[in-house]
Amino acid sequence: MRSLKVIAWLGLSIGAAVGGITIWLAYRKQNGRRPQLPSADRWQHLGTLKIINFYPVKGGAPIRLEEVECTELGLHSNGLWERCLVAYDECGAVVFAGSYPRMLSVRPVVVGEKVLRLEAPYMPPIIVDLNELLSEPYQIVEKRKKRNVKRLVECRADHNEWLSRAVLQREHGLRLYVKLKPYPGEKLDISPVMVMHERSVHDLNVRLSGKVKPVDCQQFRGNLVVDSDVHIPPYNEDNWQWLRFGEDIEHAVVMRYNSDCLRCILVNVNVENYTRNADFEPLRMLKKYRLRQNPKEPSMGVYLDVYNCGTLKLGDNIYVNYKNMS
Repeated sequence: MRSLKVIAWLGLSIGAAVGGITIWLAYRKQNGRRPQLPSADRWQHLGTLKIINFYPVKGGAPIRLEEVECTELGLHSNGLWERCLVAYDECGAVVFAGSYPRMLSVRPVVVGEKVLRLEAPYMPPIIVDLNELLSEPYQIVEKRKKRNVKRLVECRADHNEWLSRAVLQREHGLRLYVKLKPYPGEKLDISPVMVMHERSVHDLNVRLSGKVKPVDCQQFRGNLVVDSDVHIPPYNEDNWQWLRFGEDIEHAVVMRYNSDCLRCILVNVNVENYTRNADFEPLRMLKKYRLRQNPKEPSMGVYLDVYNCGTLKLGDNIYVNYKNMS
């Protein structure tokens, strides 16, 4: 009997040791992959933060903010997270403004913690209360695309009808869901923050001069717009490796380059009247000189991963570390 107890004790001890080593190795592996912040002498002043756009409705109009919380999952405000509301059509495809331009007419307004009022032209507003929709018990619907999984909770029938009328101008056709936050450590389907460089958009408008009405940064649906210093050239974002928002390196919001933002027909949609440009601009022009990473889709703007979380404010000084400096 005593021998059995000793064997059992040894088994438990070995199991605990192996488990501990496994956890330690996983932790070490994970943290070993985390890139090191550039040293203080490797940052250069880039400019200031001019615009903060928060998009609680995928494909909808943004909410302009003066400050916002920045997390590993993107921007957060009033208990809401980026693209927390997403619509699907009858074919089961995600609704985005490139295919459904009138999604841009859906304007969210924050009216409480996790509560939005949705507005659209010629439509009575409707309240979407995430507190109510996510109260237990709620049914989760999973939508899978390759290895990415979206966990969704469907909104009410009147939300679906309202959105269908606003976007399709008929009673049915779209369904609105709350997209739940990913589990800790779960891979995101896209980097959480997209940054635009205003000087690059200005250069694009110079090239478009006399052909079409000038495009606005808003047409590219970036979360953050950088107003760069006068000596910074257009498309300087092609060389950004790190961006720091604020003076204090240890406590500032820091982001790291992930990928270029490859552009589709969405940029041809006018954000004021929700119609596509008949001349296929500005996408046609971008394809003439911005096919950097893809033979068909031009680059404009960059996706960044959040390295240090914190609060972003309009007017924050922005510092850059370039790819050739890391």
